Amino acid sequence: MSSDLKRQVKVAFALQDKNQKWLAKQLKITESQLSDIINGKRHGKKTTEYIRSIKEILHIEADD
Repeated sequence: MSSDLKRQVKVAFALQDKNQKWLAKQLKITESQLSDIINGKRHGKKTTEYIRSIKEILHIEADD
């Protein structure tokens, strides 16, 4: 899933003229944490919640 999420986030950033710094601020996490989440390096309940939030904020259709 991480490569799909990564691709979706990149497309959303380009279409919406947003970036990782902006999204991290919206989520109240560091850019490093966000990068780990997007790249599939973090797991668990909190990460799942962040992924849902990322998709909601960037208007990415949920696939789950």
